[in-house]
Amino acid sequence: MTKNIEQRYKDFVSNNFISYDVKQIEALKSIDEEWQKRKKINFFSKLKKYQGAYVYGSVGIGKTFILNLFLQNVSVGIKYHFNHLMINIHAYINNAKDKGTALDKYIRDISKRYKIIFLDELHIFNIVDALLIKKIFLLFQKYKIFILVSSNFHPSELYKDGLQRYDFIPFIQLIEENFRVLHLDQMQDYRRQMLNQSKTYFTPINPTTRLEFNKLFERFVDASQIHIRKIQTKSRAIRFEKCTSNIAYCTFKELCEANLAHEDYGNIARAFSLIFVDSIPQFTDSESDQCRRFISLIDMLYDEQRSVVILAQFPINQLCQINKLSKEFERTASRLYEMTIITQKK
Repeated sequence: MTKNIEQRYKDFVSNNFISYDVKQIEALKSIDEEWQKRKKINFFSKLKKYQGAYVYGSVGIGKTFILNLFLQNVSVGIKYHFNHLMINIHAYINNAKDKGTALDKYIRDISKRYKIIFLDELHIFNIVDALLIKKIFLLFQKYKIFILVSSNFHPSELYKDGLQRYDFIPFIQLIEENFRVLHLDQMQDYRRQMLNQSKTYFTPINPTTRLEFNKLFERFVDASQIHIRKIQTKSRAIRFEKCTSNIAYCTFKELCEANLAHEDYGNIARAFSLIFVDSIPQFTDSESDQCRRFISLIDMLYDEQRSVVILAQFPINQLCQINKLSKEFERTASRLYEMTIITQKK
């Protein structure tokens, strides 16, 4: 590992931003080793050159931090949240005249600008992405882009129990054979270390918590400025009945029972800096679609560094009772702990 990146890691430690973690250092060494091998041209070397690194582990253990640190150090790459990349790719293909060559052209154009791509929070929810992802990674390989991936899942756990998963298995094999798969494991969730005592998550739903929830909204807004606002996406206008210029008051039903997608939630996240979400239920098997939308909503709000105030029927760690989504929801729960930290008005 170059002295520069190692020193940058130590600087974070010495400034008390992070605690020294041997596994993080070892992961950085492994990633740097693969990158250095890719940069060297040696036709006689028998060393296996991986296409990149796949870093997985539970939420809040530093995956994104170390990959960001590496990317900043080499200065020849770009970071995409996986959801955002897929939205961009689908939009590009849909708008292309020649849809058969559109994906190849999209990846080729990226390769002309960047040698490294960091895909943060890779997870597969739907069959469309499941069938497209291998094509994308084969094109990364074709155009010699070094790929960094963070995920909560071991490759073999991706898209588990998904529709037509047998068609997804070749992608898992591609990752396991062509990527340095690294596991970060840490008992402490770093995000929760930051949690303060500001009460912005109200539970259970009863007259007392609803009154507190509504009073907090009133403290943040000027009642005379409350109005109706529409957020426009490509195919629809999403109507918000109660908002100001940068704060919205919504019900869970409005946000997650409607058929909204990643792009819709991205537009909502860019429109408001603080969102109050009223009446979040406990998710059971019959609410799996609503739960997936809620996960997408929190992902987009988190990526845009937004805050939320929530009125829910149950505490964060009891919200999701859907076994097949429990792993995905671990990330959502950790993000909720962090996102409900806001500075309250005096």
